[in-house]
Amino acid sequence: MKVENSDMSNRPDFIQLRNVSKRFASAAGRFDALKDIDFSISQGEHVAIVGKSGSGKSTLLNMLTGIDHPSRGTVTVNGTEVHTLNESRLATWRGQNIGIVFQFFQLIPTLTILENVLLAMDFVYAIPKHERKQRAMALLKQVGLDQHVNKLPTALSGGEQQRAALARALANDPPIVVADEPTGNLDSKTTEIIMNLFAQLVGAGKTVIIVTHEKNSGPVYDRIITLKDGMVIGDRRGDES
Repeated sequence: MKVENSDMSNRPDFIQLRNVSKRFASAAGRFDALKDIDFSISQGEHVAIVGKSGSGKSTLLNMLTGIDHPSRGTVTVNGTEVHTLNESRLATWRGQNIGIVFQFFQLIPTLTILENVLLAMDFVYAIPKHERKQRAMALLKQVGLDQHVNKLPTALSGGEQQRAALARALANDPPIVVADEPTGNLDSKTTEIIMNLFAQLVGAGKTVIIVTHEKNSGPVYDRIITLKDGMVIGDRRGDES
């Protein structure tokens, strides 16, 4: 799959989390979902963030994407302190910088696959209007769905819907793709197809971060960051045993 390269220079501090903690208050008392998270991700890295349910993976994903803000610490992505942005600026920033792939696809069921991808462009204005349909068609072809562009999501298999969601995530050519358990509901063959697509994105210069509970695909990743009870307990290369 050919993907346009970003013109941003490679640098080790492309994504930085510094002493990030997140505390929630509830009727049962306070809960520390993240505790002093501190790491950097380089541009073009293929990173897995792994851990059991309740380890803090989803909360960490929310920090990276600006969906939520830390109680303490800083989150810097491509030179922007994400946690300082207001909702309006954050929506624009997210649309330009991050493509998100969800476990349950979250395609709009009343729109065709093509319309789902086009809608992502309509929200951000990063792609000139006269180029959007051609780009959407090209992305869907790259993920092998060029024969299904006018179908509704319900007419596609789970794996096809996930590939459509990936095309949508790439609609505005973001430098970062984040995926939340993207293969959790897929069979092994479809999982392999999806993971190969992510690897191709990395080869094209994208930074890809996969949030998953699975630990068995280490060599696929450049790096594996392991969470437990809201803390980083491991940070190793993907090819290390």
